[in-house]
Amino acid sequence: MKGEIGSVLILGLLIMTGCASNRTVTSGRATVDYNSYNEDLSSVRPVYRSMPVASGTTTAPTTSTTSAPAVRKPETRKPAAPIEAMHINRRLDMVLDTIATQNRSIRYAPGFRIQVYVGTQRQEVDAIRQLITQNFPELNPYLSYNQPTYRLKIGDFMRRMDAERYYSLVKRMIESAQLQPDKVDIRRSLSIK
Repeated sequence: MKGEIGSVLILGLLIMTGCASNRTVTSGRATVDYNSYNEDLSSVRPVYRSMPVASGTTTAPTTSTTSAPAVRKPETRKPAAPIEAMHINRRLDMVLDTIATQNRSIRYAPGFRIQVYVGTQRQEVDAIRQLITQNFPELNPYLSYNQPTYRLKIGDFMRRMDAERYYSLVKRMIESAQLQPDKVDIRRSLSIK
């Protein structure tokens, strides 16, 4: 019984609050009538002009981005040159060209190389360089000498995943090989497959 009375009360409350009233709301000094909202959107709607159609061909109507007055009058003058629809493209192309020019001037980037030799023997480093060149011609060798130590590094890898693939192959031939972060030549890194 109590459940039925409660549901009837809730239903009655929902019916009374769900109906909108036509009275105005007064808050302080201003009176606001929320039920009389009206907005004219005709000034932002696109205007479709009919184009003369040549015999045997059909054309789709074009949209104009100009705003039209609330009351539309028939166009009596000759339409001006078409407005470029994508005027942003010019500015975007200029920005992209600037970025491309800046990117061409960048030669080195952080990446990875495989260090295959560290030692003081010139004959050993030459033998290892020849071995690497024969087995991996696409990897460029980099020999540095800081007295009395020779260091031989190979490859220009932008991503660690590519470097690890070659590292596993080089490690089978040369046990002392190590994968190290280094600055790499961007153009040469693009030639490694």
